[in-house]
Amino acid sequence: MMGQQAIPAPRGQSHDDAALAQALAERNPDAWRQLFEEQYDRVYRYAWLRTRNAADAEDVAAAAFAEAARGIDSFRYRGTPVAAWLLRIAHNETVDLLKKRARQRTAPMIADDAPGAPVAPEIARDSDEWRDVANAMGSLKPEQREVLQLRLVEGRPVREVAGLLGKTEAAVKVTQMRALQALRKKLAP
Repeated sequence: MMGQQAIPAPRGQSHDDAALAQALAERNPDAWRQLFEEQYDRVYRYAWLRTRNAADAEDVAAAAFAEAARGIDSFRYRGTPVAAWLLRIAHNETVDLLKKRARQRTAPMIADDAPGAPVAPEIARDSDEWRDVANAMGSLKPEQREVLQLRLVEGRPVREVAGLLGKTEAAVKVTQMRALQALRKKLAP
């Protein structure tokens, strides 16, 4: 990024997340910009996969970053990546949105099919295949869907996913295996 300084790591720490967490807590605008630029697409994709609606995904992403800014004073870096904390906030925002929708008794959320509907470039690519996978994932149990999202779409390690979801690593592996088996059945010709 032009005109921005790299955020220095605190003395005795070489981990970028520790430095980022400290800079965020100090309300360093460059740190917030870095977090947004590095994580917005990931947060958006997470929300889109859960809601399958571009407008809702944008709302969740905006709410997640706003909540992160409000809650940064209570965040304590303990080795878990800042991105995991942000994704947990996005998860909570998504759950809140889906609960609100359920209370309003709206029709089930489906993928945006309207011409010109705004979607992230990654989602637009191979849209027929993506839609098939997204529809199949939508029929999975919420826990299975979330594990696949975090492990396969986001590429997060089992240990991080376990921490995010408050589960053991073994439970994450079992959930992933069962989810993949269910997906194979749904996607098989």
